Amino acid sequence: MHKPLPSRRRGFTLIEVMVALVILAVGLLGMASLMARSQKSNESAYARSQATLLAYDIIERMRTNLVDPDPAANKNYKVLYVTDHSSKYSLGSLPSCSTPTGAPPAGGEGRATYDIAAWCSALRSSLPSVDAAGTSVAFDTSALATTGVVTVTVRVQWQDNSIDDGQNQNVTLVTSL
Repeated sequence: MHKPLPSRRRGFTLIEVMVALVILAVGLLGMASLMARSQKSNESAYARSQATLLAYDIIERMRTNLVDPDPAANKNYKVLYVTDHSSKYSLGSLPSCSTPTGAPPAGGEGRATYDIAAWCSALRSSLPSVDAAGTSVAFDTSALATTGVVTVTVRVQWQDNSIDDGQNQNVTLVTSL
């Protein structure tokens, strides 16, 4: 009679398990690093989007500030307030401001003051790391007499804390009104 040989049990050795765990740990650490970088990039992109939207916001506020023209101009339609009073919107730096209350005035200087206060408040709440000294609104009225066009440059600057060294970032929007 033939006696069967005892079957050898097959399985994983401790060394194989340890090697598999090391490989898995290295892969998971790489994924964690990738997720952290992705989060920083998302925060930076969000700040850039907010700055861009707010730069367009002040431009649109200027476009909606219409006033009756000077009676001597002999015009039967409302004109942009900034064509004659662009200095009211001009900002060398972002002022300290509070949220305006009440309805915005229909037009003119009161509307410009309201617009700046509302824009400033929105900037400070949506972009908390805004750099007040680097944020500005400037006008070029050199072509106003010949073409009736005012060129507006809006610059929004902020400190991007999601970047390792906290660099200043900015969005500059140039348009004609």
